Amino acid sequence: MNRKILLFVLSAMCSLVLLGCTNTTSSKAAASKDETLFQVATINSLLAGNYDGFMSFGELKEHGDVGIGTFNALDGELVMIDNKVYKIKASGEVVEVADTDTTPFAAVTYFDEDATQTLTNIASLNALETELDKLMVDKESFYVFRIDGTFNTIKARSVPSQEKPYPVLSEAVKNQSIFDYTNISGTLVGLWCPDYIGGVNVPGYHFHFISDDRSKGGHLLDVSFSQAEAFMDPTDGFNMTVSPINSVGSVDNINSAIDAVEK
Repeated sequence: MNRKILLFVLSAMCSLVLLGCTNTTSSKAAASKDETLFQVATINSLLAGNYDGFMSFGELKEHGDVGIGTFNALDGELVMIDNKVYKIKASGEVVEVADTDTTPFAAVTYFDEDATQTLTNIASLNALETELDKLMVDKESFYVFRIDGTFNTIKARSVPSQEKPYPVLSEAVKNQSIFDYTNISGTLVGLWCPDYIGGVNVPGYHFHFISDDRSKGGHLLDVSFSQAEAFMDPTDGFNMTVSPINSVGSVDNINSAIDAVEK
């Protein structure tokens, strides 16, 4: 695999120009090329409270069919699977969203099962991450995971819609809803981002869950299962557009802020 990561970061001015030209062949070819993770905005922007959606899901689907993220006003947890976008609300309700809805932060790819592995006797999220570490050949690349199975336990969360002036993310998650599911069949959709990506996305693992019947889900906090099938797609390309909207808040310590919202 090419270890050199292709990183296209579009400035706010370029976003206004390039995103407005979605019919051009060159921009579509670059954004949707194979083995590329496409991202909407930076994690820094989200941490600082920039929750105004600026890319529609119709447009996001031009860049991938699997991924995770959030919604305008931070209204719930996002799972894209099989080119459909689902919102897990803070109430626990799951709804498929319209292509006209928008996101302030998401990461998607066209999922290609480059490696598969049966995982057994996983007692925690930490144990799952340890097993997935063994599958990754190059930790300087990006990886997208899909893990299908019947899970003994799932601990997940969702965050309610926020009102302006938006709080920073570490404050917003203090009102999160926690869901505990047992013996539930579904899918984990997740990312691995290399350490050097800090400030752009969350370094390490980040998973969201959705049940097979599309009625339950959330941002994954913990998991256990006896057996599940893991599918992995390494990507050596990264394409991002930044938000044209300035954040009101600020974050002094990125690592502490990420820990506060991820765990």
